[in-house]
Amino acid sequence: MSRRLLVVLLAALTVSTAWADEQVRRVLFIGNSLTYVNDLPNAFASLALPGTHIQVDMIASGGATLADATGNPSVSRALAEGGYTDVVLQERGGEAFCPSACQQNNAASLPAMQSARELSRRARASGARVFYLGTWQSSKETNEALEFGERAIAKASDATYIEIAKPRRKLMLTRPEMAWTHADGQHPGYATTAMMALRTWRAIFHVMPAAAPCVAGELHYHAPKPDGVLHIDTSATPRTCLVTEDAVPVLVGG
Repeated sequence: MSRRLLVVLLAALTVSTAWADEQVRRVLFIGNSLTYVNDLPNAFASLALPGTHIQVDMIASGGATLADATGNPSVSRALAEGGYTDVVLQERGGEAFCPSACQQNNAASLPAMQSARELSRRARASGARVFYLGTWQSSKETNEALEFGERAIAKASDATYIEIAKPRRKLMLTRPEMAWTHADGQHPGYATTAMMALRTWRAIFHVMPAAAPCVAGELHYHAPKPDGVLHIDTSATPRTCLVTEDAVPVLVGG
């Protein structure tokens, strides 16, 4: 074999390997009831095109904060041994709320800052990218204070921030017919879960999702596996699509 041919083959192998690495993703969601009601990780996993190699896991329990996650053995093992390429952190609703007095020191006094930074440090130490998925409040003013805190925490944690509060509130005004809130009046409705799934997909893969997010298997309201890691099975039945395909560009936004 000529030296030139060998170089070409090696180059092709390198490109092929790099492409394969790009196609294999292991994504871990760490959160709480905002994460598991309507099965956000499951909806996210459904956006993968045929032939895409992706594995999605979740660690979430009711009322859990990221501070709780820092002391959770399941989280510690997952981050150290799970081989995740991407970790999505979602704080309990309101924990990142940062009113005017808090904003003067750029949210540094928020307890939520320390736990997010610690989890992000552990995730990045294992080679994962980190994303900080936003939450929401009821009014324009509380949303602004919440997003200030979330942005500050994400920046301090070297995490990519995924905004939810402001665009969700705008869409609630322009698309009031969509299911933004669960029947309990607190948790995400189908449209909000779909929005989080779509925006998280775009943040991780830098592409517009091609389909509406659907949940494989039972739709959960209670934590499906509160004491450990839930591995998403996208082949489970039945299959529930959270929104119609025409809603996808609306929920993803610009």
